[in-house]
Amino acid sequence: MLQNPESHKPESHKPESHKKVRFDDFQLDYGRFQLCRRGIPVRLEGLPLQLLMFLVEKRGQLVTREQVSAELWSKDVFVDVEQGINTAIRKIRRALADDAGEPQYLQTVVGRGYRFVAPTAEEDAGSQTPAEGFVVSPEELGRAIMTAAGLDPENPRGTPKTPPEHRTKSES
Repeated sequence: MLQNPESHKPESHKPESHKKVRFDDFQLDYGRFQLCRRGIPVRLEGLPLQLLMFLVEKRGQLVTREQVSAELWSKDVFVDVEQGINTAIRKIRRALADDAGEPQYLQTVVGRGYRFVAPTAEEDAGSQTPAEGFVVSPEELGRAIMTAAGLDPENPRGTPKTPPEHRTKSES
């Protein structure tokens, strides 16, 4: 293999830096360029990690070896692409403790490519997650909507409430 360690292609899909994707016990943090399991970083080199991110982005879709090659290496880099892909896939499987025979994460489509098959949940680090256990009954929601619309929840068929600042003297 004639690969210079610094000669792999830079990421072309440039995911948002704050993006995080969860699957099972794993979290793939695009901003930190890091894979964690139950909050503990998992050792995975740059090229296999970049390939994992690419496969997760294409979740459920067949990703051909040609697409992997185009994503990871530029045209002017001379490497044993087949061996490079095989090594990266093997390292990803080892990091995820995935079994090629019964894959939970990376499915091999023989003679074609690979497919990331685990269900994922995308997170936005900038967004707030709703408070767990916060539940609103349908009745409470209905009352809130009616109040917001200016209707009296106690008299829904009556005339709309007029805010005090919009009332005329005859309504007071």
